Amino acid sequence: MQDLVVSINKNILKISTIDKEAQLKTAMLNVPKELVDDTRIIDPKGFSNLLEKSISQVSVLSKNKLGLNFVMEPQDIFLRYVTVSKNGQETGEQIISEIKAKDPDIKLDTLYFSYKKMAPFVYQFVGIRKEVMDNYLETSNALNIGLKSIIPWVLAFPKYENVNDPAIFVSKVDNDQVIALSELNGIFFAGTYKKEKTSEELTSLVKELSFYKRSSPIKCIFTFNCDSFTMPNYEIKKIESPKFNGNFNLPEGFEINNIVNFLLDSDPTILGGQINVLNMLPLPVVERKGSALLVTGSVIGALLLLVGAYFGITSLGNKKAGNEQLAQNNTSQETQVLSETTSQEQPVQEEQSQQGTENENPEKDPNVEVKRGNLKIRVENGAGVGGLAARTKEYLEGLGYTVLTIDTADSKVQPTVLQFKSTVQKEFENLVKEDIKTKFPEIEVKDNISEDSDYDLLITVGTSSEL
Repeated sequence: MQDLVVSINKNILKISTIDKEAQLKTAMLNVPKELVDDTRIIDPKGFSNLLEKSISQVSVLSKNKLGLNFVMEPQDIFLRYVTVSKNGQETGEQIISEIKAKDPDIKLDTLYFSYKKMAPFVYQFVGIRKEVMDNYLETSNALNIGLKSIIPWVLAFPKYENVNDPAIFVSKVDNDQVIALSELNGIFFAGTYKKEKTSEELTSLVKELSFYKRSSPIKCIFTFNCDSFTMPNYEIKKIESPKFNGNFNLPEGFEINNIVNFLLDSDPTILGGQINVLNMLPLPVVERKGSALLVTGSVIGALLLLVGAYFGITSLGNKKAGNEQLAQNNTSQETQVLSETTSQEQPVQEEQSQQGTENENPEKDPNVEVKRGNLKIRVENGAGVGGLAARTKEYLEGLGYTVLTIDTADSKVQPTVLQFKSTVQKEFENLVKEDIKTKFPEIEVKDNISEDSDYDLLITVGTSSEL
Protein backbone atom coordinates (compact mmCIF):
# COMPACT_ATOMS: atom_id res chain seq x y z
CA MET A 1 0.00 0.00 0.00
CA GLN A 2 1.27 3.45 -0.93
CA ASP A 3 1.02 6.19 1.70
CA LEU A 4 -0.38 9.58 0.79
CA VAL A 5 0.72 12.28 3.25
CA VAL A 6 -1.52 15.36 3.27
CA SER A 7 -1.02 18.62 5.17
CA ILE A 8 -2.97 21.89 5.15
CA ASN A 9 -1.77 25.25 6.50
CA LYS A 10 -2.63 28.83 5.48
CA ASN A 11 -5.08 27.29 2.99
CA ILE A 12 -2.20 25.63 1.16
CA LEU A 13 -2.59 21.93 0.43
CA LYS A 14 0.58 19.83 0.27
CA ILE A 15 0.43 16.19 -0.75
CA SER A 16 3.37 13.85 -1.07
CA THR A 17 4.08 10.17 -1.57
CA ILE A 18 7.01 7.86 -2.22
CA ASP A 19 6.38 5.33 -4.97
CA LYS A 20 7.69 1.77 -5.26
CA GLU A 21 10.82 3.05 -7.05
CA ALA A 22 11.54 5.22 -3.98
CA GLN A 23 10.80 8.36 -5.97
CA LEU A 24 9.25 11.32 -4.16
CA LYS A 25 6.13 12.80 -5.77
CA THR A 26 4.63 16.08 -4.56
CA ALA A 27 1.80 18.47 -5.37
CA MET A 28 0.85 21.84 -3.88
CA LEU A 29 -2.07 24.20 -4.46
CA ASN A 30 -4.12 26.91 -2.82
CA VAL A 31 -7.47 25.82 -1.40
CA PRO A 32 -10.50 28.16 -1.60
CA LYS A 33 -11.62 29.55 1.75
CA GLU A 34 -15.08 28.08 1.36
CA LEU A 35 -13.47 24.62 1.57
CA VAL A 36 -10.76 25.16 4.21
CA ASP A 37 -10.26 27.69 7.00
CA ASP A 38 -6.47 27.93 7.40
CA THR A 39 -5.76 24.39 8.68
CA ARG A 40 -9.30 23.06 9.14
CA ILE A 41 -11.53 21.40 6.57
CA ILE A 42 -14.99 23.01 6.55
CA ASP A 43 -16.46 21.39 3.41
CA PRO A 44 -15.31 17.74 3.36
CA LYS A 45 -17.06 16.86 0.09
CA GLY A 46 -15.78 19.89 -1.80
CA PHE A 47 -12.29 19.44 -0.37
CA SER A 48 -12.26 15.74 -1.28
CA ASN A 49 -12.99 16.62 -4.93
CA LEU A 50 -10.02 19.00 -4.99
CA LEU A 51 -7.81 16.49 -3.15
CA GLU A 52 -8.70 13.76 -5.64
CA LYS A 53 -7.40 15.88 -8.52
CA SER A 54 -4.14 16.47 -6.63
CA ILE A 55 -3.69 12.77 -5.91
CA SER A 56 -3.83 12.04 -9.64
CA GLN A 57 -0.69 14.19 -10.00
CA VAL A 58 1.37 12.05 -7.60
CA SER A 59 0.04 8.50 -8.04
CA VAL A 60 -1.48 6.33 -10.75
CA LEU A 61 -2.51 3.56 -8.36
CA SER A 62 -6.14 2.64 -7.80
CA LYS A 63 -7.74 3.96 -4.63
CA ASN A 64 -7.81 0.57 -2.88
CA LYS A 65 -4.00 0.53 -3.05
CA LEU A 66 -3.63 3.92 -1.35
CA GLY A 67 -3.63 4.87 2.33
CA LEU A 68 -4.57 8.40 3.45
CA ASN A 69 -2.48 10.08 6.19
CA PHE A 70 -3.24 13.60 7.43
CA VAL A 71 -0.60 15.76 9.11
CA MET A 72 -2.23 17.86 11.84
CA GLU A 73 -1.03 21.35 12.73
CA PRO A 74 -0.22 22.28 16.37
CA GLN A 75 -3.05 24.80 16.63
CA ASP A 76 -5.57 21.97 16.17
CA ILE A 77 -4.28 19.76 19.02
CA PHE A 78 -4.39 20.20 22.80
CA LEU A 79 -1.45 18.69 24.73
CA ARG A 80 -0.74 18.55 28.45
CA TYR A 81 1.02 16.37 31.01
CA VAL A 82 -0.92 15.58 34.17
CA THR A 83 0.01 13.78 37.37
CA VAL A 84 -2.14 11.37 39.37
CA SER A 85 -1.92 9.81 42.83
CA LYS A 86 -3.15 6.64 44.49
CA ASN A 87 -5.96 8.25 46.45
CA GLY A 88 -8.70 5.77 45.58
CA GLN A 89 -10.02 7.87 42.71
CA GLU A 90 -9.91 6.35 39.22
CA THR A 91 -7.04 7.50 36.99
CA GLY A 92 -9.34 8.88 34.31
CA GLU A 93 -11.32 10.93 36.82
CA GLN A 94 -8.11 12.40 38.25
CA ILE A 95 -6.84 13.33 34.79
CA ILE A 96 -10.08 15.05 33.82
CA SER A 97 -10.17 16.94 37.13
CA GLU A 98 -6.61 18.17 36.69
CA ILE A 99 -7.17 19.24 33.09
CA LYS A 100 -10.23 21.23 34.14
CA ALA A 101 -8.24 22.84 36.97
CA LYS A 102 -5.31 23.76 34.69
CA ASP A 103 -7.45 24.95 31.78
CA PRO A 104 -10.89 25.96 33.10
CA ASP A 105 -11.91 27.40 29.72
CA ILE A 106 -11.52 24.10 27.88
CA LYS A 107 -14.79 22.34 26.99
CA LEU A 108 -14.10 18.63 27.18
CA ASP A 109 -17.46 17.74 25.68
CA THR A 110 -16.28 19.28 22.39
CA LEU A 111 -13.14 17.10 22.24
CA TYR A 112 -12.07 13.58 21.48
CA PHE A 113 -9.31 12.96 23.99
CA SER A 114 -7.11 10.22 25.43
CA TYR A 115 -4.24 9.75 27.86
CA LYS A 116 -1.05 7.72 27.80
CA LYS A 117 1.18 6.74 30.71
CA MET A 118 4.62 8.30 30.27
CA ALA A 119 6.11 7.54 33.71
CA PRO A 120 4.81 6.49 37.15
CA PHE A 121 1.92 8.86 37.95
CA VAL A 122 2.57 10.97 34.81
CA TYR A 123 0.24 10.88 31.78
CA GLN A 124 0.19 12.69 28.45
CA PHE A 125 -3.25 14.12 27.64
CA VAL A 126 -4.11 14.66 23.97
CA GLY A 127 -7.31 16.29 22.75
CA ILE A 128 -8.71 17.26 19.34
CA ARG A 129 -11.93 19.10 18.50
CA LYS A 130 -14.62 16.67 17.38
CA GLU A 131 -15.57 18.72 14.33
CA VAL A 132 -11.96 18.69 13.13
CA MET A 133 -11.71 14.90 13.47
CA ASP A 134 -15.14 14.31 11.96
CA ASN A 135 -14.24 16.34 8.86
CA TYR A 136 -11.12 14.24 8.32
CA LEU A 137 -13.30 11.13 8.44
CA GLU A 138 -15.91 12.59 6.09
CA THR A 139 -13.18 13.59 3.63
CA SER A 140 -11.84 10.04 3.59
CA ASN A 141 -15.32 8.64 2.99
CA ALA A 142 -16.10 11.12 0.22
CA LEU A 143 -12.70 10.47 -1.38
CA ASN A 144 -13.22 6.69 -1.21
CA ILE A 145 -9.72 6.11 0.22
CA GLY A 146 -9.18 4.44 3.59
CA LEU A 147 -7.93 6.72 6.37
CA LYS A 148 -4.76 5.26 7.87
CA SER A 149 -3.58 7.93 10.31
CA ILE A 150 -3.91 11.49 11.57
CA ILE A 151 -0.57 12.57 13.02
CA PRO A 152 0.16 15.90 14.78
CA TRP A 153 3.67 16.72 13.62
CA VAL A 154 4.74 18.16 16.98
CA LEU A 155 4.19 14.69 18.48
CA ALA A 156 6.30 13.19 15.69
CA PHE A 157 9.40 15.32 16.42
CA PRO A 158 10.50 13.64 19.71
CA LYS A 159 10.10 10.22 18.10
CA TYR A 160 11.95 11.28 14.96
CA GLU A 161 14.87 12.65 17.02
CA ASN A 162 14.53 9.86 19.63
CA VAL A 163 14.55 12.37 22.50
CA ASN A 164 13.72 11.29 26.05
CA ASP A 165 15.51 14.04 27.96
CA PRO A 166 13.80 17.40 28.59
CA ALA A 167 13.98 19.52 25.44
CA ILE A 168 12.45 22.47 23.61
CA PHE A 169 11.42 22.32 19.94
CA VAL A 170 11.33 25.64 18.08
CA SER A 171 10.01 25.59 14.51
CA LYS A 172 9.28 28.13 11.79
CA VAL A 173 6.37 26.97 9.66
CA ASP A 174 4.63 29.21 7.11
CA ASN A 175 5.88 32.35 8.90
CA ASP A 176 4.58 31.21 12.31
CA GLN A 177 6.76 30.23 15.24
CA VAL A 178 5.82 26.93 16.89
CA ILE A 179 7.18 26.13 20.34
CA ALA A 180 6.82 22.64 21.82
CA LEU A 181 8.02 21.47 25.23
CA SER A 182 9.16 17.86 25.39
CA GLU A 183 9.76 15.32 28.12
CA LEU A 184 9.84 11.50 28.24
CA ASN A 185 9.62 11.20 24.43
CA GLY A 186 6.33 13.13 24.43
CA ILE A 187 5.03 16.70 24.21
CA PHE A 188 3.33 18.43 27.15
CA PHE A 189 2.74 21.79 25.45
CA ALA A 190 2.64 23.19 21.92
CA GLY A 191 1.84 26.77 20.92
CA THR A 192 1.74 28.67 17.62
CA TYR A 193 2.73 32.36 17.61
CA LYS A 194 2.55 35.05 14.94
CA LYS A 195 5.35 36.99 16.67
CA GLU A 196 8.55 35.22 17.64
CA LYS A 197 9.23 34.80 21.35
CA THR A 198 12.28 36.50 22.82
CA SER A 199 14.78 34.53 24.89
CA GLU A 200 13.24 35.93 28.08
CA GLU A 201 9.70 35.08 26.96
CA LEU A 202 10.71 31.54 26.02
CA THR A 203 12.44 31.00 29.38
CA SER A 204 9.35 32.28 31.20
CA LEU A 205 7.08 30.02 29.14
CA VAL A 206 9.11 26.93 30.00
CA LYS A 207 9.08 27.81 33.70
CA GLU A 208 5.33 28.44 33.68
CA LEU A 209 4.28 25.30 31.83
CA SER A 210 6.68 22.66 33.18
CA PHE A 211 4.65 19.97 34.89
CA TYR A 212 7.08 19.83 37.82
CA LYS A 213 9.75 22.09 39.25
CA ARG A 214 13.26 21.45 37.98
CA SER A 215 16.47 21.53 39.95
CA SER A 216 18.27 22.40 36.69
CA PRO A 217 16.91 24.05 33.51
CA ILE A 218 16.41 22.45 30.10
CA LYS A 219 19.64 22.75 28.17
CA CYS A 220 18.80 21.53 24.66
CA ILE A 221 16.76 23.25 21.94
CA PHE A 222 15.91 21.50 18.68
CA THR A 223 15.21 23.86 15.78
CA PHE A 224 13.36 23.29 12.53
CA ASN A 225 13.58 25.81 9.67
CA CYS A 226 15.19 28.27 12.11
CA ASP A 227 18.72 28.66 10.75
CA SER A 228 19.31 31.98 12.52
CA PHE A 229 17.90 30.95 15.91
CA THR A 230 20.25 31.51 18.87
CA MET A 231 19.74 31.45 22.61
CA PRO A 232 22.40 31.92 25.31
CA ASN A 233 23.30 28.95 27.52
CA TYR A 234 21.43 26.41 25.37
CA GLU A 235 22.74 23.70 23.08
CA ILE A 236 21.11 24.21 19.66
CA LYS A 237 20.50 21.13 17.49
CA LYS A 238 19.08 21.43 13.99
CA ILE A 239 16.41 18.94 12.85
CA GLU A 240 17.35 17.58 9.45
CA SER A 241 14.79 16.14 7.05
CA PRO A 242 15.42 12.55 5.89
CA LYS A 243 17.68 12.27 2.87
CA PHE A 244 16.74 10.53 -0.38
CA ASN A 245 18.81 8.32 -2.59
CA GLY A 246 19.49 9.80 -6.00
CA ASN A 247 20.14 13.26 -7.33
CA PHE A 248 16.99 15.13 -6.38
CA ASN A 249 16.21 17.51 -3.55
CA LEU A 250 13.16 17.77 -1.34
CA PRO A 251 10.91 20.63 -2.52
CA GLU A 252 10.71 23.50 -0.08
CA GLY A 253 7.74 23.26 2.27
CA PHE A 254 7.52 19.46 2.24
CA GLU A 255 9.97 18.82 5.09
CA ILE A 256 7.28 17.92 7.64
CA ASN A 257 5.42 15.69 5.18
CA ASN A 258 8.70 13.94 4.55
CA ILE A 259 9.38 13.35 8.25
CA VAL A 260 5.90 11.87 8.75
CA ASN A 261 6.33 9.66 5.69
CA PHE A 262 9.69 8.49 7.03
CA LEU A 263 8.15 7.55 10.41
CA LEU A 264 5.31 5.65 8.74
CA ASP A 265 7.86 3.63 6.76
CA SER A 266 10.41 3.11 9.54
CA ASP A 267 8.20 2.65 12.61
CA PRO A 268 4.83 1.02 11.83
CA THR A 269 4.01 0.80 15.56
CA ILE A 270 3.07 4.49 15.55
CA LEU A 271 -0.18 3.56 13.78
CA GLY A 272 -1.44 1.91 16.96
CA GLY A 273 -0.08 4.54 19.36
CA GLN A 274 -1.27 7.85 20.73
CA ILE A 275 0.69 9.75 18.07
CA ASN A 276 -2.01 8.57 15.65
CA VAL A 277 -4.96 10.54 17.05
CA LEU A 278 -7.32 8.43 14.95
CA ASN A 279 -7.04 5.95 17.83
CA MET A 280 -8.80 8.25 20.28
CA LEU A 281 -12.20 7.84 18.64
CA PRO A 282 -14.37 6.38 21.44
CA LEU A 283 -15.90 2.94 21.34
CA PRO A 284 -19.38 2.37 22.80
CA VAL A 285 -19.37 1.88 26.55
CA VAL A 286 -21.65 -0.67 28.19
CA GLU A 287 -23.20 0.42 31.45
CA ARG A 288 -25.87 -0.99 33.75
CA LYS A 289 -28.89 1.20 34.36
CA GLY A 290 -31.53 -0.22 36.69
CA SER A 291 -32.37 -3.74 35.58
CA ALA A 292 -31.67 -3.11 31.89
CA LEU A 293 -28.27 -3.20 30.20
CA LEU A 294 -27.79 -0.17 27.95
CA VAL A 295 -25.10 0.94 25.50
CA THR A 296 -23.79 4.50 25.25
CA GLY A 297 -21.16 6.12 23.05
CA SER A 298 -20.77 8.60 20.25
CA VAL A 299 -22.40 7.91 16.92
CA ILE A 300 -19.01 7.67 15.27
CA GLY A 301 -17.76 5.39 18.04
CA ALA A 302 -20.68 3.05 17.45
CA LEU A 303 -20.01 3.00 13.72
CA LEU A 304 -16.36 2.20 14.33
CA LEU A 305 -17.27 -0.67 16.62
CA LEU A 306 -19.46 -2.17 13.91
CA VAL A 307 -16.62 -2.16 11.37
CA GLY A 308 -14.12 -3.41 13.93
CA ALA A 309 -11.95 -0.31 13.98
CA TYR A 310 -10.19 -0.80 17.30
CA PHE A 311 -7.19 1.47 17.98
CA GLY A 312 -5.97 1.65 14.40
CA ILE A 313 -6.21 -2.10 13.74
CA THR A 314 -8.53 -1.65 10.74
CA SER A 315 -9.34 1.09 8.26
CA LEU A 316 -11.72 3.91 9.10
CA GLY A 317 -12.44 4.67 5.47
CA ASN A 318 -15.43 4.36 3.20
CA LYS A 319 -17.67 1.38 2.31
CA LYS A 320 -15.20 0.12 -0.26
CA ALA A 321 -11.97 0.67 1.67
CA GLY A 322 -13.38 0.64 5.18
CA ASN A 323 -13.23 -3.15 5.53
CA GLU A 324 -9.61 -3.41 4.39
CA GLN A 325 -7.15 -4.05 7.15
CA LEU A 326 -4.69 -1.16 7.11
CA ALA A 327 -2.50 -1.79 10.14
CA GLN A 328 -1.86 -4.58 12.61
CA ASN A 329 0.73 -3.31 15.02
CA ASN A 330 2.41 -4.63 18.12
CA THR A 331 2.56 -1.35 20.02
CA SER A 332 4.20 -0.52 23.33
CA GLN A 333 1.72 2.27 24.08
CA GLU A 334 -0.60 2.21 27.09
CA THR A 335 -3.29 4.51 25.74
CA GLN A 336 -6.80 4.94 27.11
CA VAL A 337 -9.64 6.69 25.33
CA LEU A 338 -11.52 8.92 27.76
CA SER A 339 -13.82 10.96 25.55
CA GLU A 340 -17.34 9.70 25.12
CA THR A 341 -20.71 11.30 24.46
CA THR A 342 -24.11 9.83 25.09
CA SER A 343 -26.27 8.88 22.14
CA GLN A 344 -29.78 7.49 22.07
CA GLU A 345 -29.85 4.48 24.39
CA GLN A 346 -30.41 1.11 22.77
CA PRO A 347 -30.73 -2.35 24.30
CA VAL A 348 -27.66 -4.56 23.99
CA GLN A 349 -28.10 -7.83 22.15
CA GLU A 350 -27.52 -11.00 24.13
CA GLU A 351 -23.98 -12.40 24.21
CA GLN A 352 -23.04 -15.53 22.32
CA SER A 353 -23.68 -18.84 24.01
CA GLN A 354 -21.06 -19.56 26.63
CA GLN A 355 -20.79 -23.19 25.50
CA GLY A 356 -22.09 -24.60 28.72
CA THR A 357 -19.28 -23.28 30.91
CA GLU A 358 -21.69 -22.13 33.59
CA ASN A 359 -22.82 -25.74 34.10
CA GLU A 360 -19.23 -26.91 34.27
CA ASN A 361 -18.46 -24.57 37.15
CA PRO A 362 -20.79 -25.50 40.05
CA GLU A 363 -19.19 -22.95 42.38
CA LYS A 364 -20.14 -20.06 40.09
CA ASP A 365 -22.66 -17.63 41.58
CA PRO A 366 -25.82 -18.11 39.45
CA ASN A 367 -26.85 -14.52 40.17
CA VAL A 368 -23.73 -13.08 38.48
CA GLU A 369 -24.21 -12.36 34.77
CA VAL A 370 -20.95 -12.89 32.90
CA LYS A 371 -20.52 -10.75 29.79
CA ARG A 372 -17.35 -11.08 27.74
CA GLY A 373 -17.40 -7.39 26.84
CA ASN A 374 -17.24 -6.43 30.52
CA LEU A 375 -13.77 -7.99 30.92
CA LYS A 376 -10.98 -5.48 30.23
CA ILE A 377 -7.92 -7.20 28.80
CA ARG A 378 -4.29 -6.31 28.11
CA VAL A 379 -2.32 -8.53 25.71
CA GLU A 380 1.48 -8.93 25.73
CA ASN A 381 3.50 -10.81 23.12
CA GLY A 382 5.68 -13.33 24.97
CA ALA A 383 6.42 -15.45 21.91
CA GLY A 384 8.74 -13.13 20.00
CA VAL A 385 6.58 -13.47 16.87
CA GLY A 386 5.93 -10.15 15.14
CA GLY A 387 2.30 -9.01 15.12
CA LEU A 388 1.10 -11.80 17.44
CA ALA A 389 -0.28 -9.40 20.07
CA ALA A 390 -2.29 -7.56 17.41
CA ARG A 391 -3.67 -10.85 16.01
CA THR A 392 -4.58 -11.98 19.52
CA LYS A 393 -6.37 -8.69 20.14
CA GLU A 394 -8.41 -9.09 16.97
CA TYR A 395 -9.18 -12.75 17.83
CA LEU A 396 -10.38 -11.87 21.34
CA GLU A 397 -12.48 -8.97 20.09
CA GLY A 398 -14.07 -11.35 17.61
CA LEU A 399 -15.18 -13.43 20.60
CA GLY A 400 -16.73 -10.34 22.20
CA TYR A 401 -14.00 -9.39 24.68
CA THR A 402 -12.71 -5.85 25.28
CA VAL A 403 -8.96 -5.42 24.68
CA LEU A 404 -7.58 -2.10 25.93
CA THR A 405 -3.89 -2.29 25.05
CA ILE A 406 -1.22 -4.54 23.54
CA ASP A 407 2.52 -4.62 24.16
CA THR A 408 5.66 -6.78 24.05
CA ALA A 409 6.42 -8.87 27.13
CA ASP A 410 9.73 -8.48 28.94
CA SER A 411 10.65 -12.12 28.29
CA LYS A 412 9.52 -15.16 26.29
CA VAL A 413 7.14 -17.75 27.75
CA GLN A 414 5.99 -21.11 26.38
CA PRO A 415 2.46 -21.49 27.77
CA THR A 416 0.02 -18.63 27.40
CA VAL A 417 -0.23 -17.02 30.84
CA LEU A 418 -3.49 -15.63 32.26
CA GLN A 419 -3.30 -13.19 35.19
CA PHE A 420 -6.67 -12.03 36.57
CA LYS A 421 -7.76 -9.55 39.17
CA SER A 422 -9.03 -11.57 42.13
CA THR A 423 -12.40 -9.82 41.87
CA VAL A 424 -13.13 -11.26 38.41
CA GLN A 425 -11.15 -14.52 38.32
CA LYS A 426 -13.92 -16.74 39.70
CA GLU A 427 -16.45 -15.50 37.13
CA PHE A 428 -14.22 -15.38 34.04
CA GLU A 429 -11.37 -17.91 34.33
CA ASN A 430 -13.19 -20.97 33.00
CA LEU A 431 -14.97 -18.96 30.32
CA VAL A 432 -11.75 -17.45 28.94
CA LYS A 433 -9.88 -20.77 29.02
CA GLU A 434 -12.71 -22.54 27.20
CA ASP A 435 -12.97 -19.78 24.59
CA ILE A 436 -9.28 -19.68 23.65
CA LYS A 437 -8.11 -23.27 24.15
CA THR A 438 -8.21 -24.13 20.43
CA LYS A 439 -5.71 -21.37 19.58
CA PHE A 440 -3.81 -21.47 22.87
CA PRO A 441 -3.55 -25.15 23.82
CA GLU A 442 -1.12 -24.56 26.70
CA ILE A 443 -2.58 -22.21 29.33
CA GLU A 444 -1.20 -21.34 32.74
CA VAL A 445 -2.93 -19.20 35.38
CA LYS A 446 -0.54 -17.29 37.63
CA ASP A 447 -0.75 -14.86 40.56
CA ASN A 448 -3.45 -12.21 40.43
CA ILE A 449 -2.64 -8.75 39.10
CA SER A 450 -3.05 -5.59 41.16
CA GLU A 451 -6.58 -4.32 41.76
CA ASP A 452 -5.29 -0.86 40.77
CA SER A 453 -4.68 -1.98 37.17
CA ASP A 454 -6.74 -0.43 34.38
CA TYR A 455 -7.34 -3.94 33.01
CA ASP A 456 -8.90 -7.04 34.62
CA LEU A 457 -6.85 -9.66 32.79
CA LEU A 458 -3.28 -9.73 31.46
CA ILE A 459 -2.72 -12.32 28.74
CA THR A 460 0.92 -13.06 27.91
CA VAL A 461 0.87 -15.06 24.65
CA GLY A 462 3.40 -17.88 24.68
CA THR A 463 5.39 -19.71 22.01
CA SER A 464 2.88 -22.58 22.10
CA SER A 465 0.25 -20.35 20.53
CA GLU A 466 -1.29 -21.62 17.28
CA LEU A 467 -2.80 -18.28 16.24
